[in-house]
Amino acid sequence: MARPKKDGLTVVQEIIQFDPNSKIILITASDDQKIIRSCLDSGASSYVSKPFDFNTILKGISDLLAK
Repeated sequence: MARPKKDGLTVVQEIIQFDPNSKIILITASDDQKIIRSCLDSGASSYVSKPFDFNTILKGISDLLAK
């Protein structure tokens, strides 16, 4: 499997720099709370850990749209 060229934190930061009003749900295989917290502090709205079920993603989207 190819290694990603950017990590999630970098992607979150780039999205927020491009559009500060973006709503980002981070989907991560990492259980490193320091990394997750950094992504949330950088602008991600929420996160879902892998493996996940479709209903979890739908709830996250619904919660974001309700704000």
